[in-house]
Amino acid sequence: MKPKILLIVALLILQGNYLFSQCISIELSVVWEMRGDIFNEDSVVNTPILNITYRNNCSDNYYFFKVSPRKDVEPMVMCRALVNYVDFDLRKRAKSHGNYANENFSVIIGKSPWYNKGWNIEGGSAEYIEKSFFHRSVDLSLQEIYDYLYSKRHYKPAPLGFYNYFTSSFITPENIISDFLQDQFVFLKPFETHIDTYNLIGYKIVEGCFTFLIGQDEIKDYVVGRGEEWGTTQEIELPEIVGEYLRYSGAFNTNKVTVCFGER
Repeated sequence: MKPKILLIVALLILQGNYLFSQCISIELSVVWEMRGDIFNEDSVVNTPILNITYRNNCSDNYYFFKVSPRKDVEPMVMCRALVNYVDFDLRKRAKSHGNYANENFSVIIGKSPWYNKGWNIEGGSAEYIEKSFFHRSVDLSLQEIYDYLYSKRHYKPAPLGFYNYFTSSFITPENIISDFLQDQFVFLKPFETHIDTYNLIGYKIVEGCFTFLIGQDEIKDYVVGRGEEWGTTQEIELPEIVGEYLRYSGAFNTNKVTVCFGER
């Protein structure tokens, strides 16, 4: 039976004057679009899309690091399990996903200022946590679905590893505004907005109830980069000015959005 979507809640708490209590707001919302079925290219399905909207509520130009650089079909899942692709049939692995229709999870976006920040999934019942050591966990199921999507889009497997570190010599105004790094940052003039989109089809496929939220309470003025010694990290301060944009750091307004899939 086709899974039934029981609940979609987009709680945008940034209303009225509260929206302007901070210079920057980062708003989460879910919309639905008809997109191709990932397992059947001849059909389309109603697909949930997470929008992350960055908004400048003040009169200065600001730039800052995104809470989640990757977007569209490849939100990066931080999986606890070590993926060993003995079977390289990514489609087969994606279709063997688990089902978590009766579980509740928090999906934490941007918990720390890494170069590539994964979405950390927390929650689930005690029964789920116990079984996850022996069965496919929700994060592993999601990772394999998005690995398959990545391979369809790029005609090759997704790269291994989560973090590609910045180096201190690379964090310069010229590099930040270059084509190579520009998509890692937000550049907003007064009262401008910028929207990134993320395909949540993997979450719809595995089912369950997911609350998406941003896991940090302020925008940092640094990024985590490679340290002087191998295997170490350091905080690398961002330039105060990049082109016509001032570095923003400090508090921001945000919200959370909950989406539930499957019979409950």
